[in-house]
Amino acid sequence: MTEPSKEWVGFSPQRVWTIALNTLTESVRQKVYLIMILFALVLIANASFFSQFSFGEDSGSEAMEKLKFIKDFSLGAISIFGMLIAIVGTAQLIPNEMENRTIYTILAKPVRRLEFLLGKYLGSALLVLVSLAMMSVMFGAALKFKGDSYLREARATAGQAQDAGSAEEAARQTQRIHAAVYDANIVKALALAYLKLALLAAITLLVSTFSTSMVFNVAVALMVFFAGHLVGPAKEKWGQSGAAQFLLALIPDLSLFNVTDDVAIGHAGIPWAYVLKVAAYGGMYLMAVLGAAHFIFADREM
Repeated sequence: MTEPSKEWVGFSPQRVWTIALNTLTESVRQKVYLIMILFALVLIANASFFSQFSFGEDSGSEAMEKLKFIKDFSLGAISIFGMLIAIVGTAQLIPNEMENRTIYTILAKPVRRLEFLLGKYLGSALLVLVSLAMMSVMFGAALKFKGDSYLREARATAGQAQDAGSAEEAARQTQRIHAAVYDANIVKALALAYLKLALLAAITLLVSTFSTSMVFNVAVALMVFFAGHLVGPAKEKWGQSGAAQFLLALIPDLSLFNVTDDVAIGHAGIPWAYVLKVAAYGGMYLMAVLGAAHFIFADREM
C-alpha cells in the first residue's frame, strides 16, 4: 500500500492573525513586561518633576527649557523602554514555545512555518505598538499639563503688560510655548521610533530562529542596537573600504530613525519626505530580515 500524500495547505492570513493575537495576549501577561511598562509610564509621568532641574535664566527661557527637557526626557525614555520591550518580548517567543513543546503541537496542525513565524512577529509588533501608544499618551498628557500652565502664565503676563513692547514679547512667548506643546514633529518622531522598534523586533526574531538561548538572543539584539547607532560615523571613517562597506550594509543605520534632538530643540520641521524615505529604508531591511528568518526557520529540525 502506498502512503496517502499529505494535503497541501495554503497560506492563511487568518491563522497568522490568530497566532499574533495569542502571542500578544501571552506577552502582556509576562511579569517582566508589566514591570517595564509600568516603570516607563511612571518615569514619563514624572518628567515635569525632573524638568525642575533644567531651567533658563529668565521666566520665558525657563518655560521653554523645561518643555524642551520634558520632550527630550520622555522621547528618550520611550526609545529605551521601547527597545527593551521589543528585544526582551521577542527574544523569548520561539525559545519558550520550544521549551514548553507547544511549537510541535502547533506545527503538527495545518499551520505553515511561515504563518507561525509571521504570527509571532506580528504579535511582537503589536506588543510594541500598544506599549508605544501607552507611553505616547502619558508623554502627551505630561507635556500638555505642564505646557498649559505655562500658557496661562504667559497669557496673564500679556494681559498685565504696561507697554506695547512688553505685550508683544509676551504674545511671542505665548506662541513659542504653544508651538512647543502642540508640535506635529512629535508624531513624526514617534512614528520613526516605532519603525525602528519594529525592525529591532524582526532582528531579534531572526536570531531566535537559530538560537534557543534567550540570553544569547537578547545579547545579540542589544549589540545590533548599539552597532546600528554607530553605522553613520563608521561609514564616514571606513566608508572607502569595500569590505567595510559590505559589513556595514548588513547592519541597519538606526541613527536615521532618531529625530529626538530636532524635536526637543524645536527645529522648523521634520519633512514628511524624510519620514517616508526612512520608512522605505526600514521596510526594505524588515523584509530582508524576515526573509532570512523564514529561510533559517524553514530548514530547522523540530
